[in-house]
Amino acid sequence: MNILSIADQLIIFSRYIGQQVVINSLLNNEISTGTLTGVKQNGILVNADNVSRWIPFYDNFRICEVKLLLKPLKKLTPDIITAANNLPVQAFITPYYQQLGFDMPVFISPGHTCNSRYVQELNLADYRSAEEICQQNALLLAFESA
Repeated sequence: MNILSIADQLIIFSRYIGQQVVINSLLNNEISTGTLTGVKQNGILVNADNVSRWIPFYDNFRICEVKLLLKPLKKLTPDIITAANNLPVQAFITPYYQQLGFDMPVFISPGHTCNSRYVQELNLADYRSAEEICQQNALLLAFESA
């Protein structure tokens, strides 16, 4: 089983500053979206509706489930690939793809069991759009209340 510590999760989130996230409150089951704007040692900063808020991460207690809204690599276009291949250093390609919002294999630390896994495989990303997630949640809530 692949176990990600809070520190490991924050390493991954730090590589996707500026990307959209979906936040599912486990306290009231509300879903909101925002932009990941910062990471610190015990949480992430999200800007939602022009309001910035810290979402704390705890090892033994979760108040929210946070997922990055990323695109699978199969959605890379020839233009994006050409631009990446023209970068001055090959090591810039992965950060370039991450900046564009593509899911990339992670490297956490030497020998880590989650190395080479995609963010979505680690349950920290979703390939759906924010609108799709909100629509599906609304349908689920309507179904449960019926």
